[in-house]
Amino acid sequence: MLSMLLKFFGTIAVTLIIYSVQKYLSTRKVWQLGAVVPLFSIAVMIILYFVMQVSQTTNYIFVGAFLLALEFLIWIDGRHQYRKDELRKMKAKDIN
Repeated sequence: MLSMLLKFFGTIAVTLIIYSVQKYLSTRKVWQLGAVVPLFSIAVMIILYFVMQVSQTTNYIFVGAFLLALEFLIWIDGRHQYRKDELRKMKAKDIN
């Protein structure tokens, strides 16, 4: 019971860390930083598939594709937020 609880909270903690890092990197001036987490995820999925020979290929591919889609959506949202903040800063300078 305790190991299942620790595994659950560990999964939640890792998910929040990945989300936070992706959100932070995608809102920086250098837009390529947002690609770090998706590229790392792709590398981990390749390692899991070929080296560790993860079974249940269909389930694995579906979950991996879903996670990559979420990471790319976070990247796109972060870029949009960065541009919006830059536009707001430019408008504030024009008013003064």
